[in-house]
Amino acid sequence: MTEQDRMMLQQLINKVNQHEETIVQLMKIIAATNQRISNQLSDFKEAEQFYTKV
Repeated sequence: MTEQDRMMLQQLINKVNQHEETIVQLMKIIAATNQRISNQLSDFKEAEQFYTKV
């Protein structure tokens, strides 16, 4: 393996690591968004039940 091959391999490894970090960040954003939606839906259902009793 030449030095150029090693450099290219290291660059590919770095790119894969960056992509993995980006994917993890996106998954965290999706999870947080889903949690917010779930909380809002729960709040809406509680409000709906309250107002249907009134």
